[in-house]
Formats: sequence, C-alpha cells, structure tokens
Amino acid sequence: MASPDFSGFSLQDSNFITERVEYRTIPARDIVLENIARKPGKKIISQEFMERRIKLAGWILGSDGSDLITQIDDLHSNVTRKNSGTLTIDANREIEAVVASVMIAEPHYTQSMVPFEIEFVSAEPFWRGSQQTVSLAVTSGTSQPNTKSVTITISGTVFAEPSITYNAPGSTGSTTTSGIIIEYAPSGEKVTWSGQNNATLTYGNLVKFDYANQLILEGSTEIDPFGVFSRWEPGETNFIVTFSGSQQGGTLDFTYRPRYL
Repeated sequence: MASPDFSGFSLQDSNFITERVEYRTIPARDIVLENIARKPGKKIISQEFMERRIKLAGWILGSDGSDLITQIDDLHSNVTRKNSGTLTIDANREIEAVVASVMIAEPHYTQSMVPFEIEFVSAEPFWRGSQQTVSLAVTSGTSQPNTKSVTITISGTVFAEPSITYNAPGSTGSTTTSGIIIEYAPSGEKVTWSGQNNATLTYGNLVKFDYANQLILEGSTEIDPFGVFSRWEPGETNFIVTFSGSQQGGTLDFTYRPRYL
C-alpha cells in the first residue's frame, strides 16, 4: 500500500500516521426490480454500483500541545474543508472523493497526539489508473466510404468510457469528411457525427467522441449525437471507424483511463 494522499496532502508522514484503511470493499449494487405480469418473480430493470465509502484511521502527532493544534488545523485546511479531491492509496490508482466526516478524539493521557478517523465518499465508485492513449494514422487517398477496423486492449476490471478524437490534417479550406461513425464491434452499437447541413470538416479541426459525458465536439462546438455511447469492456476488443468522404488523412486518437473495483 502506498501512502494515503488527498490532493497532494500526505496522510502518512511524521505528523500523520495512518494505521488502518478500509478501501477494498466492493460497492453495493443498486438493483431495481419490476413485477412481471402474470408470472412469478421479478425482472431486473437496472443494476448499477452505488457510491464507494473509504475509511482511514490513525494518529496526528505534534511535538507539543501547541504544535498538535497546528497539525490539526493543517488537516482541516487541506482535507476537511475541501469540497472534493483526488484520493490515492495504491500506487497508480486514484479516485475522486469528498470528505463525509472527520472525527478527532481527545484522549486525556496526552497533549501531543490524538487519534483521527476520516470517511471519504466517492460518487463514482471506480478507481482510475493512468491515462492510456493510442494514436492511429488515418489512410488518405481512398474512395468513400473510408473504413478503418481497429483492435485494441482495454485494461482494468470494469468498463471504460474512452474519448476517440479524429484530428484532420492541417491545411486551408475544408476536407471531404462530412460524417464519422464509431461502431463498438462486440455489441454493434454505433454513434455518429454528421457535419451541420452536410458541411464538411475544415482542415486542422477535430471531431471528439466523448463517451464519458456522452457528447460529440466539433472543435469546441457541441454537436447533437446520434446513436449509443457504448461501455467498452476490459480485454481485447474491436471497433470500426467509417468516414463519409475521401482522402481524409490525419490521425485518430483513442484515450481512456482504466477503471478498477
């Protein structure tokens, strides 16, 4: 276990000793059931993981009573008062969390050390690894439609929500690209960008498929998406990119952060 850290503030050093952490418990599922007409049992409508709760306990140490107060104030300034932050416990994995509660006891037998307990709550229950990016060249000079099939391996233990960005080559004027379709092969689900009023993408511009936020950006402009933003399951998988138009060129960037239970 690496040192617990909350947005750059260490909870394992000469002043803060974390001796107990509860963070590996799998979050409960929120299971919604519905009756089935004229049949026994129920059917599952949804089954999503709920929030994750993480508890830390340890000691705050000061050189004397005055220094102890300083260390407690430091904890409140850097942890307690923050609306949210990034919690790191294991190396290369982090989670966005808020501080739900902080308890600091006051034992009568010492003036230079006190026990503390902190509970964090994460609305999204998954730990995230380092960002992964794969950049692929898009073939130019082909007749339409230009289709590219890609095999990629998704790391992690739960589904990923990537961003897939097509970067048009730099030049002046407009490309011939008037549409892009991303198909997640295992499920056949597709999401489509179409140029406004069949307009083509300008050179040097980009189209970003943001699966986490379920939106498409043309440059900095949000475009109404059409289709389904898939959940990309861990392991080797395939996706297909289809361009409307010819001579695209440019690059296709696939970016995601692995997620772990």
